[in-house]
Amino acid sequence: MGFTGSTLFAQDDELPPPTSKPKSDNNTPPSGSTTTPPKGEDGKDFQGFSKPKKLDLSKFIIEPDFNLGFGGSELDLGLSPYVGYNVWKDLYLGGGVTYLYTGYRNIQFQDASGRTYYANASANTYGGGVFAQYNVWRGFFARVKLEILHRDMDDLGSSNINIQLNPANNSYQVQIPKVHVTIPDMLVGVGYNLLRSKNFFFPIIVSYNVLSSVTNQTYSVYPHSVVVQLGFVNVF
Repeated sequence: MGFTGSTLFAQDDELPPPTSKPKSDNNTPPSGSTTTPPKGEDGKDFQGFSKPKKLDLSKFIIEPDFNLGFGGSELDLGLSPYVGYNVWKDLYLGGGVTYLYTGYRNIQFQDASGRTYYANASANTYGGGVFAQYNVWRGFFARVKLEILHRDMDDLGSSNINIQLNPANNSYQVQIPKVHVTIPDMLVGVGYNLLRSKNFFFPIIVSYNVLSSVTNQTYSVYPHSVVVQLGFVNVF
């Protein structure tokens, strides 16, 4: 009598059935499919951070005016930088600030008896302005400039200058009245850039002060209605 025996292995029902296809990565898209870029909160494709645009310096004009002058008993210092930006074709709009100092030393004054006394005096001017400029042709330009300048100064033209005894040191001193005044000016004129540069200006300008007839020109930086300037220094 013979017996035949066999061994059987039960298959685990939780495992997938065997297959001949290779296992693929769940993160890898199937062959032939396309990926979709991530979307931002607004629904648009996410582009990352864009590089900021560089400042185009060729659109600026710079007028770095300064002044240093001295002679005899007078000293002049000044700084008036202005910057303009090209807004349309050859039209520029801009603005700037101004500071001027003028000092006088050993000014002579005489009293009623003919005795001579000496005193110092000064004038400080500060403010700013805006301008519109159109470059016409090869360094020539037309400009309108509005300035508002405040002046703190000794009034050397006053009729109230007195020579008085100072009891603190028992000596006579010259008393000069002070002036504090703010004056607007509007200069309309034409000029030429001596630097022959498109961006840097050191101009000579002939202007007419439109507000000269309605402001006190006695204390104005521009005492005449017609103004001729080299840089910002008055030639006339």
